[in-house]
Amino acid sequence: MRRQSVLRILTAAVGTAFGALILRWRPSDAVAAQTSMGDMMGGGMMSPSNMNGPMRTGMELFHVHGEVRRTVTEIPGGVRAVSESDDPHTASLLQKHVSEMYARLDQNRTFPYPMSRSVPAMFANSTRYHRKLTVLPNGIAVTETSDDANMVKIIREHAREITGFVKDGMPAMMRNMMQ
Repeated sequence: MRRQSVLRILTAAVGTAFGALILRWRPSDAVAAQTSMGDMMGGGMMSPSNMNGPMRTGMELFHVHGEVRRTVTEIPGGVRAVSESDDPHTASLLQKHVSEMYARLDQNRTFPYPMSRSVPAMFANSTRYHRKLTVLPNGIAVTETSDDANMVKIIREHAREITGFVKDGMPAMMRNMMQ
């Protein structure tokens, strides 16, 4: 019991520090650090295109995760997930982040993201599933499906992982990194 408490405190502290660093990161910092940190940080996670795009909005979402409502419905072959917020800025972050990620998937531009077990599999298999994004007035709805049973498992794992991020914020991300 005591060990779990210490681990939770440590996870929260590391996650908060990591998030603070990411949100203060400038594109010029990313260029300078790319060669020294590139391999350690996932082979390009800190690249300017990531820091100005999905990584930055994702980290901003971790900080406002408590303002997000998320429902996931399992449907034949996948999921339908709705993420919303009454806060207009948070709603726009949801829309921006998912749109950026889907654009990268469609362009086959990988996204090194060691905090997620499912994102690398989603990118490696982007042609094996169908994605539909619907912008809502206060958020976003996505439907992801596949005819491939293994891909359906990955889609559903990803939905559970994102739900954990919404529920627990940075500690959920840090748990994923430690597993």
